[in-house]
Amino acid sequence: MKKDDIVNAARSLFTDYGYKKVSMDEIASKAGVTKKTIYNYFHDKEELFEYFIKEELEKMTEVFEESLKEKKSFSERITKGLKEILIFRKNSDFIRTIMKDISGNTNFISQYDEAVINYLEEKINMAISKKEIKKCDSHLAAFIIYKVCFSIFFEYDEKLDEDRVVKEITTILKDGLFVEGEE
Repeated sequence: MKKDDIVNAARSLFTDYGYKKVSMDEIASKAGVTKKTIYNYFHDKEELFEYFIKEELEKMTEVFEESLKEKKSFSERITKGLKEILIFRKNSDFIRTIMKDISGNTNFISQYDEAVINYLEEKINMAISKKEIKKCDSHLAAFIIYKVCFSIFFEYDEKLDEDRVVKEITTILKDGLFVEGEE
């Protein structure tokens, strides 16, 4: 199918060279179609690119959903799920190339982060309704959890044992940091 050829060619080119350096002419050439054929399926290069972002987010959702099936506490499941998402993100050639390529495109990065945060918010709301966690501002909680995990996995300077990080975050989520009665 021509659409599959276009998608495969674009994914390969975006992964190898980044979004900015790839033209619609190059995608058409690699796919063995005309630019007009591409435009029958995608309005422009940005829409084609967004197709891959949605695809990557769907893959991450699948990874996260697997961790939620485990018989552990909600904090352990959510932290493990975030670990799996961040490892997936770190190991994705497509995402790694694109993140470097669009580092100045804060619109994409915030759109990507917001999709993950909204997903977490939905899971937090479900956990609240099941009384697995206390009632809270679920959007703010999702933002905090995501940003903490993201910062640790991508910005923390020391070598990480990812399982130790998950355990530490889980402990903080479950038990907090403060000792009762501390002045």
